[in-house]
Amino acid sequence: MSMNYAFGFSIILLILVVLNIYFFYTLNTVGKKGSSYKVPSEVDLTTNIYREINDYLNYLPSQYKNRNPKYTPIQRSLVQSFNSTKLNIIKDVWQYSKNWESEESLFPQESGILGKLLQKMRKATIYLVDVAPKGSQMKLSLLLEGKNKVLFKPKRYELNHVIAAGDIYGGFDRHNSEVFAYYLAMVMNFKWIAPSVLRKINVKNDVFPVATRSLKLTMVKNGTTRCIFGKCLYCHVKHTVCPDKNGDIEGAAILFLEKKFQTHASPWRRSYNSRKMSWELEHNYCMKLTKNLTLKRILNLVDVSLFDFLIQNGDRHHYEVYKDKIILLDNGKGLGNPTADAMDILAPLYQCCMISNSTWRHLELLSGGILTETIKILSSFEGYKLATDDHYKAVERRLLKIYATIQYCIGKHGSSKVFKIS
Repeated sequence: MSMNYAFGFSIILLILVVLNIYFFYTLNTVGKKGSSYKVPSEVDLTTNIYREINDYLNYLPSQYKNRNPKYTPIQRSLVQSFNSTKLNIIKDVWQYSKNWESEESLFPQESGILGKLLQKMRKATIYLVDVAPKGSQMKLSLLLEGKNKVLFKPKRYELNHVIAAGDIYGGFDRHNSEVFAYYLAMVMNFKWIAPSVLRKINVKNDVFPVATRSLKLTMVKNGTTRCIFGKCLYCHVKHTVCPDKNGDIEGAAILFLEKKFQTHASPWRRSYNSRKMSWELEHNYCMKLTKNLTLKRILNLVDVSLFDFLIQNGDRHHYEVYKDKIILLDNGKGLGNPTADAMDILAPLYQCCMISNSTWRHLELLSGGILTETIKILSSFEGYKLATDDHYKAVERRLLKIYATIQYCIGKHGSSKVFKIS
């Protein structure tokens, strides 16, 4: 019996020694090359935030789901601004808009002015067409009557084309996103954006006769017609834009802004690879920004994030400033996937948890479908469809998520800390 006991005790000791050796070996090899286990190098800081925002979304007060009648007179005023038939007598709308100086808006907002300006951009005779080499996407520069210039982004996809989920900055620019973004900005009362319209240009009649030599070098024959691949960072003969059966190319005509801008890298820019940026890793990232950015600039960046979230533009790596206000340029990466809502576009809002009081008061007026309804009314003067019903529904869904994110911030910090006077 004693022999059996001694033998059993020896076995137990041997097991303990082996376990200790294994423990110390594992402790010294964790995270080293060849180890079967690696210490996580990154921590997901957003999972709990998104979960909490979703909880607030599920219990949003009914006021955010119902129409706000207080927006009706604002909607009526906007419609008058875009209805060119109501235009006051102005001899030269081009010159009037070019000479416009205001701290409130980039272009005049009086009754009919915007409508007349858009009509000119859509219909004015083209006197010269050239390549616009700046940027990563193919664009043309159109010189219109009175030496007025617009940038032309051609159509690449049909309206119902869906960019793959998770590829927030993938694919070509969507021409309709540029125009949709313009109307969205007007409805949100973000008046620092270049006017944009849908326009068709005929390659044979409008383009080739007045094309520069630089442009003609980027045109290739396709049967009896000519296609264009342009000149830009990613332009290639494999990615030509060809006219439709009528010889037309549809695109967004964006008024060229002859102003001097200051360009800054966005503090919430993406890495465009697997590397995580500081804003994706640090809990107190916004607090760190306050050392270098003014409250006014941070609130402006929050405004931009709301705008970008609604159309799902995740490609604002830089931003341009004029009169200390961010200009909403390059909005072509929106309207990619109506089923996806990349919440990280809202990082400026949920990380800083502050918003301009005036922005918030205006957002509250856009509930219950008024936002997209107004865009549809204003864009009806275009004569073209801007987006699919799925995209309009997606914008309304995302607006509710913005409301929920603000409620999350109020719950976390209190109203007095969230709403700021800029």
